[in-house]
Amino acid sequence: MNEGLLEFLKKEREQEWRTELRSKLKNKERTQLERIHMPEQAADLRNKNFTEVNLGLSDEQAVLEASRCLDCVKPTCITGCPVGINIPKFIKKIEAGEFLDAASVLKETNALPAVCGRVCPQEVQCEQVCFYTQKLDKPPVAIGNLERFAADYERNSGNISVPKISGRNGIKVASIGSGPAGLAFAGDMAKMGYDVTVFEALHEIGGVLKYGIPEFRLPNQIVEVEIDNLEKMGVKFIKNFIVGKTASIADLQE
Repeated sequence: MNEGLLEFLKKEREQEWRTELRSKLKNKERTQLERIHMPEQAADLRNKNFTEVNLGLSDEQAVLEASRCLDCVKPTCITGCPVGINIPKFIKKIEAGEFLDAASVLKETNALPAVCGRVCPQEVQCEQVCFYTQKLDKPPVAIGNLERFAADYERNSGNISVPKISGRNGIKVASIGSGPAGLAFAGDMAKMGYDVTVFEALHEIGGVLKYGIPEFRLPNQIVEVEIDNLEKMGVKFIKNFIVGKTASIADLQE
């Protein structure tokens, strides 16, 4: 983690609301809290349907799990996140009960928080380098479950925020394929002001998120909400378009 980022994170950590939140529980008390197990469908029910197995955390469970986070001075969890989410900040927002703000923090660097909260392999990324895992030999803070909670809370509230666009630059960009990489790229480019069009060969947007992951793991409705938010950011989608057959790369460049 470079010095500039550490300095930025230090200033954010020293904000009054974060300092006050840390003072409510001693670190010793936080580390004695048990990791919250996410509720799930009973085995004799889920073997008869294709609805999502995991049921998500309640508000109370999310706040309690967020309370385990020590708000580390050097948050190693961020170094384990491929998109560099400000993990301590969004978790502390949950602990403070500011769930919509937590979702907004996630969207600063992640275009698909509800998806990533479900299928991102946190156990070998951010959670693997959590202080609990590295130093205390205890279960890490449930970062993925908390990410899912914040994203789901925002969706269920009906107050879905649209990431801030830095200003339109008029430059067109094509994203070929609408899988997780294509969607994440589209979201990042849109935030930077580019005019993004996603070209998908199949008749549904989402790629492996729709065709490769079963609904009991990742419901299509969740993917649709994330796609809808990208559209609100100005991303355009064209289906049934095979780049190289429907049109060539040269055609797109023209």
